Amino acid sequence: MSRALIVLLVLVGQVAHADDDEKTEEQKMRFVERGDVLTVTSAALTKLFDTAAYDALDSGVASTVVIRIWIYPQGSTDPVAFVLIRRQVSYEPWDEIFYLNLDEPGGRKKLKEKRQADALKRLTAIEDVPIARLSALPFDQIYLLAMQVELNPISKETLAEVRRWLSQGTGGGLDRGGAFFGSFVSVFVNPKIAEADRVLRIRSQPFFRPRP
Repeated sequence: MSRALIVLLVLVGQVAHADDDEKTEEQKMRFVERGDVLTVTSAALTKLFDTAAYDALDSGVASTVVIRIWIYPQGSTDPVAFVLIRRQVSYEPWDEIFYLNLDEPGGRKKLKEKRQADALKRLTAIEDVPIARLSALPFDQIYLLAMQVELNPISKETLAEVRRWLSQGTGGGLDRGGAFFGSFVSVFVNPKIAEADRVLRIRSQPFFRPRP
């Protein structure tokens, strides 16, 4: 049984971000309780790919998307949940197939797509993604979601952290812990020049869990 959460469409009293970072996009998202977890659905992240990046999908060189998601109470910079997602695609010209590796909450998946547009959709879709355990989200507390999306991160340190986090065997996780959780302030609240081909920073509208 699932239950949609109430969202607040008036954006007031949000966390103070340095000059409310004009590079951060605010996006309406859909939050739904499924079992004991909260899931999110939002617009696809296709703007991460410009024409050159899209054309490069069938070049034979792998393209990697890293998505970091934090849930934090309104008025705070202390997240209560963190998720890491890594998606990679490579094209095999002999088979004319796009091979995808998806590391997400719930485990790892290997998929194949014939069409380039379908491979892009797999890389950028945010549909019913588990983002937090309901036990971490008390009723009536107002929350926001922060998301940083990177195309082809080139920092060796970042890639090493991604591998360490995903090697823990919990997929992208739904909990606190690790350097990526603690990096919320440094990479989102006070963003630096990213070491990636392209970066998106997105915040949701405020939302809360109404009492049953």
